[in-house]
Amino acid sequence: MADFGKRLKNKEVSKLINPIEIYESLDRRSIAGPLRNAQINVLSAWHSESRNQRDLIVKLHTGEGKTLIGLLVLQSKLNENGGPCLYLCPNKYLVNQTLSEARKFGVPCCFIEDVNLPDEFLEGKKILVTTVKKLFNGRTKFGLNNNYVDVNSIVLDDSHACVDIIRESFTIKIQSDHEMYTKLRGLFENDIREQGEGSYLEIKEGGYPTMLPIPYWSWSDRKDDVLEILAEFKSEQQLSFIWPLLKDNIENCQAFITGQEIEIYPYYIPLHFFKSFTNAKHRILMSATTQDDSFFIKGLGFNINAVNAPLKNIDEKWSGEKMILIPSLMHDNLTRIDIINKMAKLTNSNFGIAALVPSFKVAEHYITHGSRKITSENISEIIGELKTGVFGTPVIIANRYDGIDLPDETCRILIFDSMPYFSSLVDKYEESCRIHSDVVNIKYAQKIEQGLGRSVRGEKDYSAIVLIGPDLVNFVKNSRTNRFFSSQTRKQIDIGLDIVELAEEDLVNGEDPYKVFANLIVQLLKRDKKWKEYYIEQMNEIEDNNANKVNLYNILELEREAEFAYFNREFGIACQKVQTIIDNYCSDENEKGWYLQFLARYQYSYDKSISNITQKSAYLKNYQLLKPKEGITYKKLSPINEGRIRRVKNFMLKFQNYEDFMLSIESYLNDFAFGVPSEKCEAAIQNIGLLLGFLSQRPDKEFKKGPDNLWCGVNQKYIFFECKSQVDDDRQEISKQEAGQMNNHCGWFDSEYENNTNVVRVLIIPTKTLSNRANFTHEVRIMRKSRMKNFRENIRHFAKQFKLYNIHEMSDEKIQQFLNDNKLGEQDIYDTYTEAVYCK
Repeated sequence: MADFGKRLKNKEVSKLINPIEIYESLDRRSIAGPLRNAQINVLSAWHSESRNQRDLIVKLHTGEGKTLIGLLVLQSKLNENGGPCLYLCPNKYLVNQTLSEARKFGVPCCFIEDVNLPDEFLEGKKILVTTVKKLFNGRTKFGLNNNYVDVNSIVLDDSHACVDIIRESFTIKIQSDHEMYTKLRGLFENDIREQGEGSYLEIKEGGYPTMLPIPYWSWSDRKDDVLEILAEFKSEQQLSFIWPLLKDNIENCQAFITGQEIEIYPYYIPLHFFKSFTNAKHRILMSATTQDDSFFIKGLGFNINAVNAPLKNIDEKWSGEKMILIPSLMHDNLTRIDIINKMAKLTNSNFGIAALVPSFKVAEHYITHGSRKITSENISEIIGELKTGVFGTPVIIANRYDGIDLPDETCRILIFDSMPYFSSLVDKYEESCRIHSDVVNIKYAQKIEQGLGRSVRGEKDYSAIVLIGPDLVNFVKNSRTNRFFSSQTRKQIDIGLDIVELAEEDLVNGEDPYKVFANLIVQLLKRDKKWKEYYIEQMNEIEDNNANKVNLYNILELEREAEFAYFNREFGIACQKVQTIIDNYCSDENEKGWYLQFLARYQYSYDKSISNITQKSAYLKNYQLLKPKEGITYKKLSPINEGRIRRVKNFMLKFQNYEDFMLSIESYLNDFAFGVPSEKCEAAIQNIGLLLGFLSQRPDKEFKKGPDNLWCGVNQKYIFFECKSQVDDDRQEISKQEAGQMNNHCGWFDSEYENNTNVVRVLIIPTKTLSNRANFTHEVRIMRKSRMKNFRENIRHFAKQFKLYNIHEMSDEKIQQFLNDNKLGEQDIYDTYTEAVYCK
């Protein structure tokens, strides 16, 4: 072998550490051109200003080459000191994509082929590309605690998705068909029942997605029993990779139960078990410019300065072209169902169409029209077809708002259907308790922005994005919630609202609404010059005026410090930290209650009596929280004194204008339907009651006893609802358990309201047939799908009648006329919207 070293004038070959110079030296393929300006700007700034910074967030627009930047940064660190470098991806699909990119650019990488970590990685010769789960699990090859692989530098690509996966690594999920579920449910049966008798019965029956938290005091008192149950099955799949992380930390966990599963999750994620990550000399998170990085503070232990001052390309304010279309704001006939019926069956040979939906149940409507569902089994096949130009009918993506990239022709039309769902029980619980929280709204905004980015993956990419579903439209339109989007997304929404006004001008001339809507998409697809110029002009006016997030950063840091102190059994410090949040950052009563429950949980470790007092205070501020063990009595609804009309007016005055009012009404009506999660349906019934001028309460949710909803009108008139919105549409009978539950609630009402007979008892369920094994103790009326639909339509018509009026100037007689015309009186509930039970 020839020794070319003999001919070198400079006998020592120096290793390059400037990432731009490294790129020029790589043996890259001919298709790999020079670095883009954005990449040069970011890499230059990193090399000159940030290469010694331990924690760093790199923010780039989608399609600006984050992967290559991450690889070059790690290669620079390899060349500098030779320590092991690690590139983590959320899933195997992105690992393969990253390795493909590395081969294209000539960056030396390796991957895990068998059970062992590659020698090239351990010796600091190549970058290891693998999934985040390979590092964060209880049996990790990288080692736990002090027995760990010393990693020099780590890059987390698509880091928001990585945080979610890290959380999953600490989450125990036990399905209802497992013996562990039965034992744990039995262990906490009385405690769960105290948090909601009706909800517990639904959980026990197993056919409902009803969820209840296991009280922290019960969990603490029975932690030894919990450990004994879990330890028996520690080698099984559900536990084997999580048990080492939680076995000595079970008291620091919260638990939730449904009829299908139990979820156990720690309040504080002990990342310090993974010293390969926490002791790494450099930790770099790759993040899109549209993503909010606040949760890296609590989720990954990053400091506020790192989140507040990311490394980004300051030369570009935006990237890509998104025509956001909101058909329901253009015309009443362009509802969510209208759009699905038209677009779900489209067949196209020139480009792909995709729909993002929150669940597979929602996807069924599309599939009946011929759309194709993407699953974990067929994702590679379908994405491969799209990339090779085989398009056909729309593809449906259920509850995956990141990790699936559909650039260029693979997706020119993206239908974004309805608000995303939170999939974990801990997130669902937080959502139900913190209805006005910035934290929850930021999580929603983040998921929505992830979804909006699926079809526009580069500077020159373009897509029409169709937003449907009243809840989603309300979120993006409402000034209270759309402020949580990035400045880029807010501007795109503003353009979408301007498009609505332009469409309305065409509709005044009598054009077909769907044709007007479709023509807008055609203008985008045909690259209408005036549209392009208008879009560029508007986007260039972006100002980075994100809301000041200092308070949020401080709250998340205090939360992390409080939970860390509690984890270390420093209860006084934990209480002090959460009290600081309550004193300085909680103006909303619901939020104050949320943090008082934190405080009560900390206090329970050293003074159970004080803890119960604090928990009572928390509960009285926020009825969605845990009902304390002692001291809560039911607060009865007294008949309305001022009449329903005054309450209707007061309800409407909460909204800034008629448009915001109707957006909220449509959202309520959308949730008041079968197939909707019971929590959303019951909340909608409560709000509809307020709209119609009733006092409106959720006894089962607020006081843990009684029916799902209770309305109170004038003259001692009451209506209560038991809501079975998530039972199967083809249900043939009302079961014995459901009848028994209804009887219990009838008995509760008799007891609390002293046998008041002026009450309508309504069971919302798809069937009116009572099982021959069941009976009702009182008269019960049934609301089935057709009558619920009629009720919704009349409520909608009632609300729309206010469009031409000033609520301040409307007479009581006019509003009463609206109620009468739309059959919205107490007696109408009985006569028009419900029917008698059919007994076999």
